[in-house]
Amino acid sequence: MLSTIEKALSLKNVELFHEISGEVLAHIATLLDEEIYEKGTYVVNEGDLGRELYIIVTGEVDVVTGGKKVDVMSDGSYFGEMAIIDSQPRSADVIATTNLVVLKMAMEDFHEILTQQEHVAIGVIRVLNRRIRNLNQRLQEFKNK
Repeated sequence: MLSTIEKALSLKNVELFHEISGEVLAHIATLLDEEIYEKGTYVVNEGDLGRELYIIVTGEVDVVTGGKKVDVMSDGSYFGEMAIIDSQPRSADVIATTNLVVLKMAMEDFHEILTQQEHVAIGVIRVLNRRIRNLNQRLQEFKNK
């Protein structure tokens, strides 16, 4: 079981929380639940309503949408931020490809942090913007084929 300090240190490696002070990270760490998944386990299922953000502490996952692998994530990566912002169904399956340790944050706690910590809100906007740009680039490349 990870201590609050270990959770806070794990958060420091996550893009969303890079600019957050240690004191604030310690507070955020108290809101996180640690979960362990065995290799082959579905962490989230495409189409399910999402109410949690997941941060990978150790391990690796495949991101699969429409039956096709679209990404691989590992230590320091996170997923679920889209679903907890707009309460829409999950856009992909996330499957543990190794034994996996994640930190999970509930939607209510995430929303509280966004309203209290502008750096986190700006980080989320940057991440979503980058994902939209990447998607647009992929669509353009697909059209040009």
